[in-house]
Amino acid sequence: MDNLVRLLELAYSAGSVSAVEIMRLGFQREVQEERGWFSFLYGWCVHVADRVAYLNAIIQELEFCIDDMSVAQLVVELRSDDGLVFADSIMYFKAIRDFEAEKLANMQLFLQASAAHLGRRMQFLARFNAM
Repeated sequence: MDNLVRLLELAYSAGSVSAVEIMRLGFQREVQEERGWFSFLYGWCVHVADRVAYLNAIIQELEFCIDDMSVAQLVVELRSDDGLVFADSIMYFKAIRDFEAEKLANMQLFLQASAAHLGRRMQFLARFNAM
């Protein structure tokens, strides 16, 4: 029943009962939905890439401080066991960064698949626009 309702809605929206017009409108909507999803996914990839860059900067600063404790002493008061705190912090941020980098790689693969899928839908739409 749901498919029949959708078909009737498409026919009404197309202003025609012609199968070509209904299919063209259906593919137009599919392309619009896929473009929206692609845009969202691309924005999320940019967000995660920014997060990876931010985590890299934190790790670099912590590694610099652990290598040169006199620089860290200018900013904070250090105790004898604070070197362990820096080392633990570096390991913690590296674990988060590695997780985010893996997530970004997977999202980029999904983005490529979505781009291919969008291309196929646009090809179908072009066929019906040519009719």
